[in-house]
Amino acid sequence: MNIEKLSKQIVHSEGIKYEAYKDTLNNWTIGVGHLIRDDEKHLIDREKPLTNEEVMVIFHRDLNQAIDDARKFIDEESIEESAFHVVVDMAFNLGFPKLMRFQNFQQALKEKDYKKASREMLDSLWAKQLPNRSKRLAKQMREA
Repeated sequence: MNIEKLSKQIVHSEGIKYEAYKDTLNNWTIGVGHLIRDDEKHLIDREKPLTNEEVMVIFHRDLNQAIDDARKFIDEESIEESAFHVVVDMAFNLGFPKLMRFQNFQQALKEKDYKKASREMLDSLWAKQLPNRSKRLAKQMREA
């Protein structure tokens, strides 16, 4: 897995915000799409924005969690690297419980049917909520 390429892909998908903001679902978020937990409420009303170093510490912790979640979802070695990067990107965005709802997508990956996996991605509420991201990732999946 190319961590540098994967990191750039997710930063591109999420963007970077150094101050807390409300996401499209009205959740407090900061950094690279980091959902602020109850024990992190101090991040909402900071007097100063996060530094890039602080953002990257949070991001790498979240990225490692997304990689672990993606590995629970599909065996990394069983699919193309670019397809696994898509799964990590989705795990980062959705979280493991929501990713696990993509059972037809998961089955298509197990069959290495990347075109079907792409269609399954687009046939979801997630794709309707994030049309640009989902179309870009679906294209990446089709080309895996």
